[in-house]
Amino acid sequence: MKKIVHITCLVLLLLSIGATPMQANEKLPKKLEKLTDETFHAYSARNTEKFFEAVNNVKSATEFSEYQETFYRACSYEAIYYFEYVDRQKGVRLAHNIYLHAKEKSSNVGMYFATFTLGKIREQSGNMGLAEKSYLQALKLKERYLPSESAAPCYLGLCETALHRKAYEEVKEYARKALAEPGVIPINQITAWSYKCLARYNQGDSVGFEEAYKKRAELIEKYGGQGGMFGELINVYQARNQHNWQLALKRADKLIHQQNKCAQKAAIYESMGNWEQALYWQKRTRQVIDSIQSSEARSQMNEFDTELAITHAENETKEEQLAKEHLTIILISSITTIVIAFLAIMSYRRNKHMKHLTDINEKLQAAYNELEKTTKAKERIESELRIAREIQRRMLPHVFPKRRDVDLYAMMTPAKEVGGDLYSYALLDDQLYFCVGDVSGKGVPAALLMAEVTRMFRTLVDGHLTPNTIATRMNHALTEDNDQGMFVTMFIGLIDLKTGHMEFCNAGHNPPLLDGEFMQMETNAPIGLWPEVKFEGQEIDDMRGKTLFVYTDGINEAENINQEQFGDARLQALLKRDLGSARETSETIHKAVEEFVGGAEPSDDLTKMCIKL
Repeated sequence: MKKIVHITCLVLLLLSIGATPMQANEKLPKKLEKLTDETFHAYSARNTEKFFEAVNNVKSATEFSEYQETFYRACSYEAIYYFEYVDRQKGVRLAHNIYLHAKEKSSNVGMYFATFTLGKIREQSGNMGLAEKSYLQALKLKERYLPSESAAPCYLGLCETALHRKAYEEVKEYARKALAEPGVIPINQITAWSYKCLARYNQGDSVGFEEAYKKRAELIEKYGGQGGMFGELINVYQARNQHNWQLALKRADKLIHQQNKCAQKAAIYESMGNWEQALYWQKRTRQVIDSIQSSEARSQMNEFDTELAITHAENETKEEQLAKEHLTIILISSITTIVIAFLAIMSYRRNKHMKHLTDINEKLQAAYNELEKTTKAKERIESELRIAREIQRRMLPHVFPKRRDVDLYAMMTPAKEVGGDLYSYALLDDQLYFCVGDVSGKGVPAALLMAEVTRMFRTLVDGHLTPNTIATRMNHALTEDNDQGMFVTMFIGLIDLKTGHMEFCNAGHNPPLLDGEFMQMETNAPIGLWPEVKFEGQEIDDMRGKTLFVYTDGINEAENINQEQFGDARLQALLKRDLGSARETSETIHKAVEEFVGGAEPSDDLTKMCIKL
């Protein structure tokens, strides 16, 4: 299924909420018009110092003047610029300040800009459900208090939220409404056609996409410019629509917004069948999104949204109350007490009915928000797991040595869709390197680290290093930028097949069994926790005629429905017997664990490796 991850360019936002003062309701003096032009140009050029100087000049010149739309518009510019480029939490605070100022001045114009600004910040944070709510509230305020203000910005914001919900017919309808607005400015026309391109692309309408793309290109040619960063994103989709993957990658590299770049490259590589690159760029996309959605900024926005909702309700209540008072005065002068009593009863019933409707609406909104959150998480996880499962399957060896002097077999069964356990081996002439590992955590993060550790092991064994040196070098690499605190326990071994001599290093892993007895050894620390750890190795003189069984803790800690563990004793009792070849031994242990667990939910990956010399 084709996917889209899209952030609308802030330059488009600036233009869409009134790029020049002459597009607003107010007719500005030339001096003030010049200041607003300076603000716009500094914003477009991302000249932070000049922008803040210009926007403060506009605010100072208009705060206590008749030009309230210009004042609040400048405040909106400032809040969104801060949120995107400087400090997200301060951006939310500045948006909140617009609301507080508007509430203090009883300014419906200010309330419109506060609501619209919150919607844009919500959208940029990926909170599309609440962004849509803000846009609809802003549209309602515009229709009631600013009839001459263009509704195109609200409709374009709703395009984005509908696109996120994959409601492509709604996207096209909102784009049509934006284009139908009187005096719609060129950049809004280009943006509306851009959304039409995206909707048709995601509907699989290749011909319709090219038609919309052509119309958009004509507008860009007519009015100048390249359509901003949004324009290059549409160009990426145009290359994808034509299955020109190399051109699509080249265009994706030009995208400035990291979330756009990472998401597009993930989708392109997935279309090319390059699963490893697709997973890499998908992981990068998730990191960018997580950096945007900080908990403190979300908390601020939730508080701000709650205050706005209360104020909207208070304003509507005040208006209704004024209407009722006026009606009451008229009625008192012309009708009887009975009619007044009747109206009071009707008012009570209406309030009761409205309260009931409000309760239903709140429950529906909560259900919708939860559904949106669940659907988004499910789609992301399914996509990640599908790619990760394929990569992980390819990384684990499935073919084992066919030699008379060594019998080796290994298998891994993940508890979830993907696992964090690993095993690998490398046969360099008569030198057999092997390892078994268990990554901390579960799911996709563990699978990613598992892939990285497996790749590092294969690279390091080519240098004919000792097991403890391999562990030390892995540890040095994995402790760099390990903000998540993930680690891996490993047993790394090297056997000389001519002499039977084995060198090994146990990095915090379960002790293997040698001929049914647990090996006594230095455990060392797990790999990836502390950068300065030096791992110690050990050795066994002769492994010939012996059976080595290496496993992860999913075996001995497997639980049945009574939460009883399989345990070391059961495992040891099985391995004291001759279970046959390395494969037969591994499969016998696996079957015994499965029968013990029965119908209980698997709690951990099951990985085992058996080596017989």
